Parts: sequence; structure tokens; C-alpha cells
Amino acid sequence: MRCSRRSSALALGCAVLSGLPSPVSAAFITFDNCLDQSIRDSTPLHLQFVPLFVDARFNTSDPSHNLNLTIYGNVSGQATQGNYPPPNDPSWRDPNDPFGKIVDLSPSNNKYSTLFQRYQVLTFDAYEANPSRFCNSTVNDSCPLAPSFYKNPYDPYDLSAFTVSHDFYSSYAFATIATTITAKSGDAGAPDIACISANITPALSHTLSGLLTYLPVAILILVALATAAAGIYSPWGSTDPFKWTTNYGRDQDLLRLVTPGFGDCLQYIQFIFLTGALSLNYPGYFAPVTKQASWSALLFNTSYVSHGDGTQSLQDGIYITNGTYGMTRMSQLVGMTAVRDIWACMAVWLLVVAVAVVVLCQLAFLLRWLIRLLANSQQEDLRKKNWPLSGGMVVRIIFNYFLLPIVAISMFQLIVAARSPASVVAMAVILLLAIIILALWILNLIFRTKPRAYLFDDLPTVLLYGPLYNTYSDEAAPFALIPAILTFIRGIAIGAVQPSGIAQLVIMAICEVILILTLHAFRPFHSPTHMNAYHTFFASARLAAVLLMVAFVPSLGVTEAPKGWIGYAILLIHGIVLIFGFFMNALQTLLEVFARMAGAGGDPQHGAQRGGLISFGWRQLRKRQPANDSDAKSLNLMG
Repeated sequence: MRCSRRSSALALGCAVLSGLPSPVSAAFITFDNCLDQSIRDSTPLHLQFVPLFVDARFNTSDPSHNLNLTIYGNVSGQATQGNYPPPNDPSWRDPNDPFGKIVDLSPSNNKYSTLFQRYQVLTFDAYEANPSRFCNSTVNDSCPLAPSFYKNPYDPYDLSAFTVSHDFYSSYAFATIATTITAKSGDAGAPDIACISANITPALSHTLSGLLTYLPVAILILVALATAAAGIYSPWGSTDPFKWTTNYGRDQDLLRLVTPGFGDCLQYIQFIFLTGALSLNYPGYFAPVTKQASWSALLFNTSYVSHGDGTQSLQDGIYITNGTYGMTRMSQLVGMTAVRDIWACMAVWLLVVAVAVVVLCQLAFLLRWLIRLLANSQQEDLRKKNWPLSGGMVVRIIFNYFLLPIVAISMFQLIVAARSPASVVAMAVILLLAIIILALWILNLIFRTKPRAYLFDDLPTVLLYGPLYNTYSDEAAPFALIPAILTFIRGIAIGAVQPSGIAQLVIMAICEVILILTLHAFRPFHSPTHMNAYHTFFASARLAAVLLMVAFVPSLGVTEAPKGWIGYAILLIHGIVLIFGFFMNALQTLLEVFARMAGAGGDPQHGAQRGGLISFGWRQLRKRQPANDSDAKSLNLMG
């Protein structure tokens, strides 16, 4: 349930109303009282309808797609000079006395009080209604509308109201309808007596919602398959799982094929989701769209702490959220009952993933041991690799896959500590401290290890710590410190700086600038892998998205139309990165692996040719002499 952002009385009304029983179908949305400030603050107060609640319903099941808005409120002020009667004065019940009331026909100007409706999608008018009589739209009471002195101001169904509706014959999914409802008095000069603006975000269709959810999943799976296929079946790969899972040997052509990898793709999807949970005034459709990637941050429709039934953010065909912080609103879109459920959900699923991976590792070791036992093999004792591989998988899960959501959500848990059990807050602090200590231990080990080659050549070390640095060149292993620190700072910005949206954007923009500068200063990746360029591209895309989000800062007051276009531009940037940075690259990797398995790029004398098959093909063409030159030489010899 959400109400006006510009009325302290309404804020109190929302608080009280949230504790009262109300119909399930009621969808009270955020709105603005757009009546001119000079009218709202006039002395004596000009006659006006003060909106307190707006109930919206969008019919998604009927082809007409009817939108109905009911505005509940009270009448206040006066249109003519005179002493304002007390609440118990009989004149308030006299239909022939127009003082302090909204009347149908002005007695002084013989004009009707008139209602105007305008609906916009982006910069286009979806519908603009012809002017109509205001009093034909009233509900609960009829004109003349008098002040409700003795009615419950916190119960919308006990207040005066008027309603408007329109059949759009379009679902307007993936869009926001900016609605403006105004009413003018029939008196001379047609002064405004009501103005309400509200943004209606219709529900995403099941098809569109599924596409936004499963397309990133499919891309992530494809990247994982391409990485595994290249690590095992490429000419420089290995069927030894201890080697292909750690890039052991770090052949530059193998690194070219396995990067950017699963972790890079997952981290970018997490960035898309978490930047939709900042404390900003997004266009209405933006957060419901980015919410579809909540799985990447291990957030699901579960309430482990409050044990509630969840939040129904989709009501009457539109999205409804209510919260001071962006993370709170996002949790409601995900379906959690309360903010105290956010960290617990992430922590529980993180534990599930970590335990599942460790168990799978143990099962793989057990299976391999059984095979060797049955074959009576006397090869190396696998127990020396068990702990490094299992521990390395946990390191990979925490630092390569889920560090950003862990830090962001744990920091946010500290912000809402007053509304959470002490045990949950304590566990969040313990998790943060454990990660910081572990990160410092590993990074200290990387810095102090000499020679650096030991970090890459000792297999147990690579299995345990390699996921943090095994795509860098030998001399650039300490560069692992930069992404770890920047990810931690991003997490702090997203989680701990929720009270200020502009501060969140500033910190995140600085992080991307630092990453771009350090990438070009240190060039930590081998040149043939092109990962310096890839990560510069990813960081530039993130920076562009963050800078565009400045338009969503609440204090700037940017209207819905430009915000809508900017939101689409941000989502387009993310789509370009996912398609061209990950999907197309993974597809190219798979095609090259399959082509090399079929014999392409092979050389009987020197083995597999280095470099990509495309560049190899160009080199081969350049080595060939033009046919005309060859024919001319042949003729000269014959002559």
C-alpha cells in the first residue's frame, strides 16, 4: 500500500491504514498532489479536494485492459469570502448553501465543475479524455461535496471520492502510464480544485516475465558450458578435472577461450539486479524488470525470519511497493514479508550452494577412488588434493561468484538492525568479518609468496587460492587485490549507503573509473586473451549505466517521460553486454572448440595453430600469393 509523497497527513494515514483490515483487491498507489503550492498554502485556504488515497485497478485478463482510478479524500477551504462555520453548523448539511463545498453548477458563473484526464506513456499521449462533469464521477457522496468532519480520515472507504476509468486495449507491459487527473471549478477563472498525478506500472506478462528471468540464466549456462568445453576439449585443454577447473598451466590460448567466464557473467547479472535496488526514483517498470534477476543474488520468495506469507507486490494488475529504501522495495517485489528476511534468505541459499558444491566434490573424489580401487591403480593419493579443491570451491563461491550480494545485503542488514532480531544482525557481522579476514589472509599470501611462479605451478596452491588470480599474468597476481576491494566498496555503496541514492551513485561511479584506470595501468591479463579490453568494456558499460541513473535521483524531480527513456537506455546497455560480451563470445568459443575437434586449424608438423580460427584464417590468406602473380611467374619460367 503506497500513498502520497507530499502529504504528512497522508503518511500518517498510511501508517494507520496498514493496520486496519481492508479488501484484498485494494491497490493503493503512490501519487502526488500536483495542485499548485500557492493554492494549497493559501490563506484563507482556497476551495480544494485534498487527496488522501488513490486506488488503482488495471484489468489484465480482459482485452479491453480497463484502468480504473478512485481518488479518496476530503474537501477543504472556501471559494468565497466569509466566516468558516463550525463543524456542527447546519449549513454543512444544507444542499442549497454552496459555501465551502464543491458544487456541480457554479451559482455565480453558471458553469459546471469539470474533470480532465490525461494518460501518457513516455512522451506519447496514450489517451486524453474530453472534459466531463466532475460531479458525475463522485462516489460515496454526491454534490455538493462538503467537508467530512466526523468521518475516519484513515479509512478511504469512509471518505468522499471520485473515480475515472478508460479502456486502453493494450497491456502496456514493460511500460509505465503517467496519469494526471485535474478538476476545475465552474467559478469565474476556472480555478483548480484538484490535481492528482500517479504512475501506473501494469504487470509484466507471464511470457515477458519468463523471458527476462530465464534468458540471463540461459546465457549464464551457455558461458559455463563454453568454459568447460574449452577447458576439456580444446587442443590446450585437459581431461584432468584438477587442471581444467583451475586453468592450471595458464596456456594463453586456453585462457583466451575460457575468459570471460562464468563468474564474470554472474557478477554482471548481479550488478543489473542490485542497481535496481538503490534508493532512487526509478521509472515504474525498471525495478520489476531487474527484479527478475533476483536469483543471481540468492534472493527468492521466502521469509525465513518473519515466517510470513510474503508480500503481494502485484495487485489488481499493477505493481505496488512501499518503502524508504530501494532494497526494501526490491524485497517486496521479490515477495519477502519484511526487511529482516532479506539477509537470512541470502545466507541460507549461500550455505546451500556451498554445501552442495563441497558434497559434489566429495562424491567425485569417492567415485574416482572407487574406480582406481577396482582398476588396482597405484597412482597419486587423491587425499592431498581433496582439501585444496573443496576449499578452493568455497573460495570461488564466495569471492568469484557472490561477494557483491554478500557484502551489499550484509551491510543493508546493519542499516535495518533495529527492525531485525539480534541473532540475525550478529550473524551478518560474523559473516562480514569472516570474509574480510579470509580475504586479507589470501591477499597477504599472494603478496608474500616469492617467486610468483609458485602461485601458478604448485597444484594444491592453485586449487585452493587460484580462483582469485589464475587468469592474470605471473607478475600481475597481486592485481587480485583491486577487484576484491572495489567489489567490497560497491557492496558498501549498495547496502550501507541506502539512505542516500546520490551517494550510492557517486561511489559506484568512482569504483568503475578506478577499475578502468588500473586495468590500463597494470594490464594484468595476457594480451592474447583480450581480457583487458573485455573488462574495460564491462566497466565502461557499468559506468554509463550508473551515470544515466543520476536522472533517477529524487531531489532532481525528473518527470516520468524522460526517466522512462533513460531506463530503456540503461536496460539496452545491459542487454548489449549480455548478448555481445557473453552470449556471442560463448557461442564463438563453442564453435571454435568443435571446429578444432573436427581438425580445423591443425598442423601435422606443429600441432594446433595458435590464436583464434578467424585470425588464423586471415594469416593463411595473407600467406597466399595472388593467382595472377603465380601464373605470370609460371609463364616466365616456361618462356
